[in-house]
Amino acid sequence: MPSVTVPRFRPFRTLTAATVVAAGLALSAPAALAHDVVIGGDPADNAVLQEFPDTISLEFSGYVKEDFNTLAISEAESGDVLFSGEPAIDGRWVSLDVPADIEPGAGEYRIGFQITSSDGHSTRGMTTFTVTGGEAAAGETTGTAAPATTADTTEVSNDPGAGESGLPEGPMAWVLAGVGVLAVLGVVIMMIARGRHNTQE
Repeated sequence: MPSVTVPRFRPFRTLTAATVVAAGLALSAPAALAHDVVIGGDPADNAVLQEFPDTISLEFSGYVKEDFNTLAISEAESGDVLFSGEPAIDGRWVSLDVPADIEPGAGEYRIGFQITSSDGHSTRGMTTFTVTGGEAAAGETTGTAAPATTADTTEVSNDPGAGESGLPEGPMAWVLAGVGVLAVLGVVIMMIARGRHNTQE
């Protein structure tokens, strides 16, 4: 009677390949979720000014694309929008001049933005600054500041108010990547155990 050769299960090679794949997923997930963020501004985030500035400018970590960009300045306490518009783009900077008929006084203000970042996604976020006194004039502004956290990222659409993408960012991205790695390793362990059982039979 001819002998039947049973192929041996190679758990080490399978484990090695799966580990490489899992590690790649863990490292690539946070990078895929990274979008352009604010790295500076004039006025800077959380700046304190004596007078309201003539121009509002933000600097981003990547080159801003020309499509569907908006800046909106609002009062932090009431949420009322003072003015908004499409900013001028200069590389990584976007700027919007303050209208001549706007005369805000002392208070805290928010710079809301939606820009088309260098990766083609629409990125939203906000920075703040405070005016201690005086009305709008040719005011002094501060330098750049630490990065501001973006609120969300969405695919580019014709509607500047497009919905959120729902993609997690920051620590959550690492948590999800870790869960994926554990899931892959669990499958590998099951395959190894099943292979050993088949070999013993």
